[in-house]
Amino acid sequence: MEAEEFLNVINECDVLRDDIDDIRGRVPLTKAEGGKLAQATEHVDKAKSILTELFPNIRSLDDEIREDLSEELNEAN
Repeated sequence: MEAEEFLNVINECDVLRDDIDDIRGRVPLTKAEGGKLAQATEHVDKAKSILTELFPNIRSLDDEIREDLSEELNEAN
């Protein structure tokens, strides 16, 4: 696997979050529905955080891939 594949997974978290926010802004929701979407957004953010920490530390990856992931993720933050 290449570093780009891991980065794509992390970037999809941002896409998913944006899509949820788009739905929230375009569809009238009840308080409960809005709460569920807020909860979903929190879970997406948590998943992104976990993956961002995990991916560059997967021991079975080549050192070069791990280094690339670390560099790319540090630049993004």
